[in-house]
Amino acid sequence: MICKYRPGADGKHNSDGSRKSSRRIRTRKISSDSMKPFQCQKCGRGFTLKRNKDRHVNYECGHEPRFQCPYCGLRSKQTSPVYAHIRKKHPEEEVFIFDMKL
Repeated sequence: MICKYRPGADGKHNSDGSRKSSRRIRTRKISSDSMKPFQCQKCGRGFTLKRNKDRHVNYECGHEPRFQCPYCGLRSKQTSPVYAHIRKKHPEEEVFIFDMKL
């Protein structure tokens, strides 16, 4: 079964007779970094998991972007934004990245 969502396709109307748009609004609880138990000693950024703080300290905080798009030179400290960039901006090209650290 395939379900497709179309805003306003539920047949509901506003009080003035116009169609009502039924869009969902995502809310995200934002907690301050000071409330998170693991803090980066360099920049003060907070993390809920120790492994995330360790990754941040070892690979991101104070380091230059390590991964680069082979087609346009976009750089990032993590691989996933570069992979997503290649799939979106260079759809005909092979998906791989350069690791500048090697």
